[in-house]
Amino acid sequence: MARVSKIYSSILAVLLSWLGFSVVVSSCAKYGAPVCQGDEFIRPQITGSVVSENNNTPIQGIRAVLKVGNQGLDTTYTAINGDFLLQHPYSICKEELRFLLVELQDVDGDGVFEDKEIPIDAQSQSLGTIQMTPKE
Repeated sequence: MARVSKIYSSILAVLLSWLGFSVVVSSCAKYGAPVCQGDEFIRPQITGSVVSENNNTPIQGIRAVLKVGNQGLDTTYTAINGDFLLQHPYSICKEELRFLLVELQDVDGDGVFEDKEIPIDAQSQSLGTIQMTPKE
């Protein structure tokens, strides 16, 4: 009788550990992360145009970096007309747009303009015209 009880206890322990583990795994995958349906995933493209605050002339050669926290996801430089296009490297949930920001830096050697960080609005992927402030 003690042997049968030991076998049932072992089986019950294994089953309960599997059930407990599966509950933890399924809840951890969603903890702290937005839950998306299939049509809510996007691969965002962030666009904008950089001009001088003084005379609204386009600025070429400004480095634009798409970031989440301290991690850079894409980097480009503004064209002769000041335009830039950044693309997220993979599809994300639309809700995650609010965690992105664009960092603009004048790194072409003359460093005439102040750096700027622009948070991404969860509704828009176009930053429009961005004015860079000259250094004093």
